[in-house]
Amino acid sequence: MGLAQSVKSVEGATELFVELGRRQVDVVLIDVGLAAPDPVKFTKTVRVRSPRTGVLLSGATDPRTAAMVVAAGARGVVRSPSNNSDDLLVALAQAIMFATPAMPKPPGEVLPRQRSQLAGMKLTERELQVLRGMSEGKSNAEIGRDLFVSEDTVKTHARRMFRKLGARDRAHAVAEAFRSGLVC
Repeated sequence: MGLAQSVKSVEGATELFVELGRRQVDVVLIDVGLAAPDPVKFTKTVRVRSPRTGVLLSGATDPRTAAMVVAAGARGVVRSPSNNSDDLLVALAQAIMFATPAMPKPPGEVLPRQRSQLAGMKLTERELQVLRGMSEGKSNAEIGRDLFVSEDTVKTHARRMFRKLGARDRAHAVAEAFRSGLVC
């Protein structure tokens, strides 16, 4: 995604707060478990110490806690859909893209291009709409409701799209679409 020079990881909250004191940080992406015991207090503390820093939490959390974290100033909570690494990749890519509206690229760095096998890919408009719905974490039924089509029709579009993308499942299709720039 062209962010390799812009991403820094820290060992814990103490090191994070030291880093926030040193320089402007655009986004803090932290697992809900690491923001324990109180992710709401953690979010408020980051926002007080660095008001321009976006806060995103990831991981398993209940909707009530997620709502409280957002009310405390976080941009959102990215739920990890499963233990599948493709699902996690999609969730983290969504979080970074959502939280970083326009990160400047370092001088001289060339952003990666679309993969040649996908660059010429011709998905129909409907297949792209289904792919976008999947990238937003929607179920086939939810996508169908949004597009005013049946769940079976969504599945048909998905099968055709999987074949065109060479994807084995929806998580793989979404990951490939993010990597290739088909969705963002």
